Amino acid sequence: MSLFVVSCGVDSAEYDKVKKENDSYKAKVVDDSVLISALRDTISMLSISSEQRLSKVNSLISSGEYSEAKKEMRLIVKLFPQSKEAQSSSQVLQRIDDLIAKKKAEEERMKALGFKGLKTVSSVTIGYNKVSFSNISVGNTFVFDSYDDEWWSRKADRGNVYVTAVMSVTSTSHDPKLPTLAVYSIKGDEMVKEGVMTIEFARWSSYGHYLGNYSDYKNDFAKTSTIRFKLGVEVSENVTKGPYAVVLKKSNELSRSYDRFDNPPVSYTGHVSYPYTLKLINFTGDNSEYVVVKIANL
Repeated sequence: MSLFVVSCGVDSAEYDKVKKENDSYKAKVVDDSVLISALRDTISMLSISSEQRLSKVNSLISSGEYSEAKKEMRLIVKLFPQSKEAQSSSQVLQRIDDLIAKKKAEEERMKALGFKGLKTVSSVTIGYNKVSFSNISVGNTFVFDSYDDEWWSRKADRGNVYVTAVMSVTSTSHDPKLPTLAVYSIKGDEMVKEGVMTIEFARWSSYGHYLGNYSDYKNDFAKTSTIRFKLGVEVSENVTKGPYAVVLKKSNELSRSYDRFDNPPVSYTGHVSYPYTLKLINFTGDNSEYVVVKIANL
């Protein structure tokens, strides 16, 4: 509300009185606006029940967002002090503190042990794929595409070796993309990428199936849920003489392709973007996308 004096000869005392009243009205409007906004916020907060808020607290705890969980728990106590959820606040807050302490202790343990403290895994679920790894080994040859009593192989150059593995993939997709492994040397507090494994089929039903003369349903996710593959990469033998790790990035990137003139005509191609170096935090951080499948010579 604004008042303007437009006539001449108005008494100054009267003017001051009117101005003071005007300022008072303005202040009240501001105060009322703040109060209305606060009431709206309160109504909005109270519209979410204590039960719903406790469910959110548990969800935050499960995802490791402990600070946010504490804030939400304290809000329950403030908004619903008489609720059973508020009455259980001390136990919930203590559980959060215990989890924080456990996480901190684990971080300290990992820091003290370095890469040696990492747990290796042999089976991981990545989206629609469950992948498991076995027979991780080092040798002069990489054997794959077996059929009947025959197989194909690659031989490492002098001074090099192959690091190989068997990967079994069980997928809910009829045409899934696939992950692969990488080999990293361990140098101090970091890992350095030495190579990413190529992916080949482990076995074909016969030579004719290998050539593509017949459809091999055992190697087609549209027909079967589980297929075995052979993975391999050639690295310097010095890599495997020192500390090294076989690492999995939890990312499905390799796609099925078909070329009638290739043997076999079906293959998996593409690129999984493994970084040149990895730190301990890459494996221990929240929502880490890397796991160690094998660690050696530490």
